[in-house]
Amino acid sequence: MKKNTARILFTIIMLCSARISLCQEKYVTGYILTLHGDTVFGEVDYRNWEKNPGKIYFKEKSGKDKSGFGPMDIKGFGVKDEIYESAIVETETSPFNTPELDYNSALTLVKDTAFLQVMVRGTKSLYYYKPGSGKEQFYIKRDSSFELLIHKKYLKDHDDRTVIVENKKYVGQLAIYLNDCPAIQQKANGADYKKSSLEGLFLDYYKCMMTGMSFHKKTAKVAVAFGVLAGVSMTSVKFRSTDSEYFDYLINAGYKPSVNFSAGLFMDVILAGNQGKWSIYNELILSSYKIDGRYDEYVNENKYAITYTTLGYSYVKMNNMLRFKYPVGKFFLFLNAGISNGYAVSETNYMRRESRLFTQVRIEEGKALNETRRYEMGLIAGLGTKFWKFSFEIRYENGNGMSAYTALKSTANRLYCLLGYRF
Repeated sequence: MKKNTARILFTIIMLCSARISLCQEKYVTGYILTLHGDTVFGEVDYRNWEKNPGKIYFKEKSGKDKSGFGPMDIKGFGVKDEIYESAIVETETSPFNTPELDYNSALTLVKDTAFLQVMVRGTKSLYYYKPGSGKEQFYIKRDSSFELLIHKKYLKDHDDRTVIVENKKYVGQLAIYLNDCPAIQQKANGADYKKSSLEGLFLDYYKCMMTGMSFHKKTAKVAVAFGVLAGVSMTSVKFRSTDSEYFDYLINAGYKPSVNFSAGLFMDVILAGNQGKWSIYNELILSSYKIDGRYDEYVNENKYAITYTTLGYSYVKMNNMLRFKYPVGKFFLFLNAGISNGYAVSETNYMRRESRLFTQVRIEEGKALNETRRYEMGLIAGLGTKFWKFSFEIRYENGNGMSAYTALKSTANRLYCLLGYRF
């Protein structure tokens, strides 16, 4: 039962965080542009969309009932630093993930209605669309119509091997579209079909033309935060075996939890999008414990044995977790789960056995375990809160201990209370 605790906790955390992420409503100041061209200010349910929304919800005033709008109901909307325009566009729907590519070079174009995100707006504009399929599409605007920048990957046999070929018609489209700046042509040839690359191309165009843009949506980038953490850990070590008689001096030693100091460094890689709620949290932390046990084998006062054992380990651990944080007022609540890999930099492995048989007393000393491993792997999950640069977390870890015997399984269960500070 206990060996599955971390797995169960990990599953619960992922389900809860996914549900919170999906169900959260967050109305922030924004506007819609009606079909008559009027701007109506109010609040938009903002989700920091990873894919372009197919429908948005809007309130004219706080507390009023919300109204839903699709691309054909309004001309567009704006919220925070994002602008969307309603459009009827062509989309290319061929497979785009490498394992799914086929040998068909023909374009598969279908009509769609969409809220296109404005990346650059000015005399020459760039738009972005990522539909439910997940395939990124880019558009330029000629007069009042949107033109798809064509790009497709497909397979082709060449020299007895299969290669990936790209239809890069978008390069020629951009060269024509931006032809009033001759210096941009070479840069267009090297542009990738990606947000950052096309955004950079348009910024270079406006530098070339020495004119300003009316709007520019900067592409969200991954952010990295560093910090330190310290706290206490409470470690409980248990043994179980298929040969309990041979290892009973460990299984029945009555080890009490060991409370020790822990400290380390962390690097939190905050992923772009979703308002920075998801991150990959990495730690380098020192964790240690030391336990003492005693096992009595008593027949009578003339025949007995007492076995004392001491086991202690100090680990340098690399913890890698997926973290989800959720704003509550000025605080953030966060959940994280992942894996732990530790290496023991010091080991205490001692046994003393005192036995008596009538008048003969015998004392033996040696290792509690002749075969141990330095590497420990575990599952970790925790929850906590963050305010300004400070954080507090309660975390559970289930590790596989130090026993290298196939017939003797060890577990090291740790409970941490950690304070963190990010620079």
